[in-house]
Amino acid sequence: MANDFVGAEHEFHSKEFALGWAERFVPTPERLRLFDLIFTELTEAVPDDGRIVELGMGPGYLASYLLERMPSVSYCGIDFSTPMLDIARERLEKFSPRVIYTQADLVDQAWEQRVTKPVHAIVSTWALHDLGSRDNINTVYQRSFSTLNSGGVLINGDFIKPIDAVQEFEGGRIYIAEHLESLDKLGYSNPRCLSVFETELDNPTSAQNYACIMAEK
Repeated sequence: MANDFVGAEHEFHSKEFALGWAERFVPTPERLRLFDLIFTELTEAVPDDGRIVELGMGPGYLASYLLERMPSVSYCGIDFSTPMLDIARERLEKFSPRVIYTQADLVDQAWEQRVTKPVHAIVSTWALHDLGSRDNINTVYQRSFSTLNSGGVLINGDFIKPIDAVQEFEGGRIYIAEHLESLDKLGYSNPRCLSVFETELDNPTSAQNYACIMAEK
């Protein structure tokens, strides 16, 4: 029998919950394919000494992956959860001279004013759907546009609602077309979906059906 609702509830302000979530969400080979794709695009778009901002950095898995492979970039990780930032800080200790941590609500706080410029790329994975609605995601896309350097890139790898899904999905899991429409209306160049991962229509879990969406300023 198919799940009637696809979504998850989180308590990221709880240290215990954040630690447990980080242990459960260690990147699988499939999730590392998304990291590989993001890295490949960043090598084309970000100069050797460029700056990357990550939205909803969580326990720092993507940051660790990128900082290891891009040895001269600067990195700013933003998250609303202090426990998650603490976990990331411990994981990324060896990269500490290159990393800035910022605690901020992506929708309700002006995080873009606290980011050092220029910003050559903004990235995010499995985070923006937790904002709960297309309107909130659109707000973050708008703030990202104002933050990016001319020619900078936005890459969002996040859970989506598959076009043929019959289940009800939580509000932040929206169609790929909705992401692309929002980016286009905000003035981004060439918004597109690079790939879709772990597609499951019959009985999806909350950890399946995610896409990599990209656009330039």
